Amino acid sequence: MNPDNITQLLQDLVRIPSVNPVGNPGTDAKNTGEARMTEYLADFFRKLALDVEFHEVEPGRANVIAKFASRGSKRSVALAPHTDTVSVAGMVIDPFGGEIRDGRLYGRGASDTKGSMASLLAGMANALRQKKFREGDLDVYFCGLMGEESGNDGARALVQRGFKADFAIAGEPTDCRVVYAHKGALWFKIIARGKSVHGSMPDKGESAVKKMAEVVRYLLGDYTQGQKLKDDHLLGAPTVNVGVIRGGAQTNIVPDYCEIEVDRRTLPVEDHQHLLTELRERFRHLPVEIEIIRDCHPLYTDPANSFVQALAKTTGAGDDAITTAPWFCDASLLAEGGTPAVAFGPGSVTQAHTNDEFIELEAVHLCAALTEKFLLATSSSP
Repeated sequence: MNPDNITQLLQDLVRIPSVNPVGNPGTDAKNTGEARMTEYLADFFRKLALDVEFHEVEPGRANVIAKFASRGSKRSVALAPHTDTVSVAGMVIDPFGGEIRDGRLYGRGASDTKGSMASLLAGMANALRQKKFREGDLDVYFCGLMGEESGNDGARALVQRGFKADFAIAGEPTDCRVVYAHKGALWFKIIARGKSVHGSMPDKGESAVKKMAEVVRYLLGDYTQGQKLKDDHLLGAPTVNVGVIRGGAQTNIVPDYCEIEVDRRTLPVEDHQHLLTELRERFRHLPVEIEIIRDCHPLYTDPANSFVQALAKTTGAGDDAITTAPWFCDASLLAEGGTPAVAFGPGSVTQAHTNDEFIELEAVHLCAALTEKFLLATSSSP
């Protein structure tokens, strides 16, 4: 595939809505879910004469898996971008337009992570067309994974099915650098309950909001300051964010319910269950309930791994080719399942999830070439 073909491929991907339906998708139901995207990918794979499987994870939402089996079949690599995007609420551009201006392609998912998907697809397709690669010893899986943006459900399901490869690349916007370690994410809900009465007699009731105010002050105050003391030489310090708060029914009613949703980014040395136990103990006097929303452990893949080194070498970036990240992705789930994994792809995470999301087309073309180069270098002729 040449640069024009790759640009058209990315434009096609962006123009196929695949908004994660969890929460507020910001669009009609017809634009949510990954079904249309998985069908498009399956058609792409069939044109390459690859075996294709659908693994339904939720009704109408499936992982799509394609496989190229080499003649040698000694080693395997999985290319694993996710097929869903975040909400399009608040976007100031057409989220599904795929408009091109000044060398950039705009739309939801352009950066996270359809740019990576297009690069990995093109790099794989170009490698498969070469006799040297077909006669090598490398099997290639392409795993289009659903539900990354709301719980990594596709990656979890893939691992639970027993999938393993010798190496995996989770397609993410990394500026074409190899991310071998990233923080974990523990998302949880804290619920405070009270007693509702007329707003003119607050002393007769029990305000759930008042209880939650104490929780929020602690989390964003002393608790956050305490995390700064845990600074890790690779990933920095853990972080805390209270991203959602809900409570109360009406201005003149003392609220009997309040909840918050917390995003706690964690280090490899931290135990998620222990963190929650500590918080439950800290708030036992209120009391509050704590429920896990999302539990994704940190990623660490040995940077000396031969596949990591081979991918880094293709970039030509020297010591800057390998890096870490503060975010998390499907790579950690794949690694937990026994497949050494990294994140890799074009574009910057600073453009992910933005209201005018875009990606530089030059970066997408470069990543496609790097993917092809990596696959060819990793597959040895008999």
